Amino acid sequence: MWRTPDRPAPYHGTGRAGAGRRYPAVVDGTGLRAWGGAFTTGLAFPIAALAAALLVFATTGASAGLVAALVVALVPWALLAGQIRIGPWVMAVPGIGVAGFVSVAYPAPGAIFLALLALAWIAATGESTAAEAVAFATAVLIPVAHVARYGEWREDYPAAVFFGTGACFSWLVGRILRRERQLVAALTEAQGRLDAAAAAAERRRIALDVHDAVGHGLSVVLLNVVGARQVIDRDPAAAAEALDRAERVGRESLESVRGIVGLLREPGGGRSGAQPPPPGAPDIAHLLETAAASGMAVRAELAADLSAVDTYTGLAAFRVVQEALSNVEHHAPGAETLVRVAREADRLAIMVRSGAARQPAHSGRGGGTGLEGMRQRVAGLGGTVSAGPDGDGWLVEATLPLRRYPAEVER
Repeated sequence: MWRTPDRPAPYHGTGRAGAGRRYPAVVDGTGLRAWGGAFTTGLAFPIAALAAALLVFATTGASAGLVAALVVALVPWALLAGQIRIGPWVMAVPGIGVAGFVSVAYPAPGAIFLALLALAWIAATGESTAAEAVAFATAVLIPVAHVARYGEWREDYPAAVFFGTGACFSWLVGRILRRERQLVAALTEAQGRLDAAAAAAERRRIALDVHDAVGHGLSVVLLNVVGARQVIDRDPAAAAEALDRAERVGRESLESVRGIVGLLREPGGGRSGAQPPPPGAPDIAHLLETAAASGMAVRAELAADLSAVDTYTGLAAFRVVQEALSNVEHHAPGAETLVRVAREADRLAIMVRSGAARQPAHSGRGGGTGLEGMRQRVAGLGGTVSAGPDGDGWLVEATLPLRRYPAEVER
């Protein structure tokens, strides 16, 4: 099969507009990490709580009661550091209640930071709205209670205001971490759906390619074998020529299947050597010559400048004609067929019309992917296709927009 030289890389698209180009994944699921994930809530928060407890020891006189209270306040953080799952109320009672008690019962305002950390953690997990509301209210009241016991409100109320504002910011940070974790989970789920959809689209594309490569090739091989069997007694030379054509077409189909299967291999796992280029619009002429040599009554009216058609439009045009001829051979054997391919200003117009069948149609074929695959290919490039009865025959018409890709070279 002759090819147009200097053709761009083989088609590896997924049947949509712009097919043939490979685009990077929208997101890389392995690279997504949430700031509000297990590391932050399970290790970073406990380390910060331990630092806050050490600050209390450094700024407050140590006593047995203070040490015992701080140990109780640090229990939920120790459980988290040990990767033990705890609930929001388990964190709220010792993490905020006991920390507030330490701040009020002892002159230890640094314990308020323990309460703020616990509030941020509860807001980040978002497991209980009630626990979150109680934790927020308690964290706001702790500095007020501390000032009420140890200071004069007129002089010390700014500290209560500042710590109350800190409670609001702590709650907001927790909420942001929760939202960010939810977004990462949603992105990861969306990436999984995109991967599944891409895999399904690739399977459909491979099914269409196998159908195109094998279906038409076997039809031509069958025509030649049948013709050889009918004339082998009276014209051995003609029979040998038909068998030679069948062998040549069979080898070409086998090479196409090998190229398609090669795409399924992992990168670097296949055999070395460049894949053969995909067929294009100029190859339609050879396709019709092969069909005519196989015994089909084919008449062609092809534009003279099909070599200027871009790769992806040319491939779709070739597949449309190939599928139409295959359908004629199966459903209307012996019918006279007209194939017209015209190149207009901004589109490629294809028409394949077959007359009435002159031989019984082949049985055992139906419900295939031919017409649907044809529609998908054409629609993926922004074109239109129609197929239906036309008098005593069948008519297939397709239009494909002509486009030029930046990476394509002039031919």
